[in-house]
Amino acid sequence: MKVRRRGEKFRFRAQVRAALIAGCAIGCLLGCSEPVVPKPQGYPRLEYPAFEYARYTHPCGIAFDVPVYGKIERIEQPGSSSDACWFNCALPRFSAKIHCTYMTLLGADHLMELANDAHLMVFSHELKASGIETRAFDFPDHSVSGLLFRLSGPVASPVQFFATDSTDHFLRGSLYFDHSPNPDSLQPSLDHVEQDIVHLIETLAWPETDSSR
Repeated sequence: MKVRRRGEKFRFRAQVRAALIAGCAIGCLLGCSEPVVPKPQGYPRLEYPAFEYARYTHPCGIAFDVPVYGKIERIEQPGSSSDACWFNCALPRFSAKIHCTYMTLLGADHLMELANDAHLMVFSHELKASGIETRAFDFPDHSVSGLLFRLSGPVASPVQFFATDSTDHFLRGSLYFDHSPNPDSLQPSLDHVEQDIVHLIETLAWPETDSSR
């Protein structure tokens, strides 16, 4: 009986020792492993076209460079007595459109009214915008000056602008994407299209200043 109890005692100690060793090993493994951190959401890499442009002259008389991967959509207003011309510069590659309105100025008061309307359009997005950057431009050689607005955050129209010669012509434009405004996923496309808009402004010519005529 004493031998049997001693054997059982040895077996119990061996089992306890094995359990302690296994517990220490598991503890070391858990202590050495790094915590699991979820990966941030990724977005597919897009290939963007090279910046290349072609000259376009609108029936209203203004002219500017258009990306070769874009197209102008003329918008007719049957029966309208307004002097305004509406058109879109569609960029299917980016699922985006630049909505444009060209108007002939009827005096200084009309210029102030249109400039105020442009500002109101920009700041109507103020609640959702995390910031609004305003950039002035002036090209005396072809009588074009105005403002470009860059809106950050989940806004419907992240880039807007107006250009004028201050006496006879006024052009306003707003960029819209055809999907929900997600600043993170849109940023590369937005940067590319913004350069197209800047180029449009830099090459804008009114009927009397268009050297291509």
